[in-house]
Amino acid sequence: MSPSKLSFTIRATASRLEKGFIAIPQKFKNWFPEERSKIRLAFDDEDVTTEVTFHPHDPSGKETRVFGTKEWFSKRQIVPGDLITISVENQTERVYRVVLDRFLREKEQRESRQRLESAATESDAQHELSTLVRLARKRPRRVAREELLRLVQHTAPEKRLRVASNVSDRHETVPAGIRVLLRELHDGKCQLCSFTFQKRNGQPYFEIHHLEPAVGHHPANLLVICPNCHAQLEHAMVTDLERDGIWLTSLRINGRRVAVRQPLLGQATKVKLLALIIAAMLPTIGRAIAR
Repeated sequence: MSPSKLSFTIRATASRLEKGFIAIPQKFKNWFPEERSKIRLAFDDEDVTTEVTFHPHDPSGKETRVFGTKEWFSKRQIVPGDLITISVENQTERVYRVVLDRFLREKEQRESRQRLESAATESDAQHELSTLVRLARKRPRRVAREELLRLVQHTAPEKRLRVASNVSDRHETVPAGIRVLLRELHDGKCQLCSFTFQKRNGQPYFEIHHLEPAVGHHPANLLVICPNCHAQLEHAMVTDLERDGIWLTSLRINGRRVAVRQPLLGQATKVKLLALIIAAMLPTIGRAIAR
């Protein structure tokens, strides 16, 4: 939406959603026709417009009304409290745009996630994480946790590619987006001993260990690790790996049991439990609606 366009924001209410109209506050009535007429609406990011009915200001009321939006309410699953922005596209031709702020924000989040996943550098990935934090209005660590859980739920372990170098073949490195999310989640601290140190650029130093070198960058296959622990995992006797589902929770290094900090483990369990509860409640909800 262009910043130069005339626009204002209203909040959806239950009565207006039920009746299928948008109420225009009286102070914006001059942006609309003076008489009852047809106007055209563009919804969200669509290029096409739809003809709807406009009812001008009634002296007995405090608002003008735009009818013909019930289908859009249903399509976007708009609920009371949702914010809707109305802007003037072309006042002379009576063309307006209505945008569900939540829809626009979710679209921006999807696009930012795609850029995060394909980021070529950590700087680019950090920029997209900051964008997601702004859009979600949540703390960076919480957003990083949610994004990693989303990757866990929507991606499967896959073969880790090998890339050629002048010295020898080596495995491809962890994508910048995943590195940034892991850094934010763990604050750069080793999942085995919690050690890290600050680099000259102010960022925590950490390395990433693949539990199965030939497997890809699925979050459950990755450990944020300090150089010392990384060297031990690469060269010491590592045995007796214990897991809770897909998550490594402890192992032995030269016979010594070491716990693995897994902050995503509890969150993943909560997500699964919530999904089970919702699935169990659906028949009951359906019967209640049917009544």
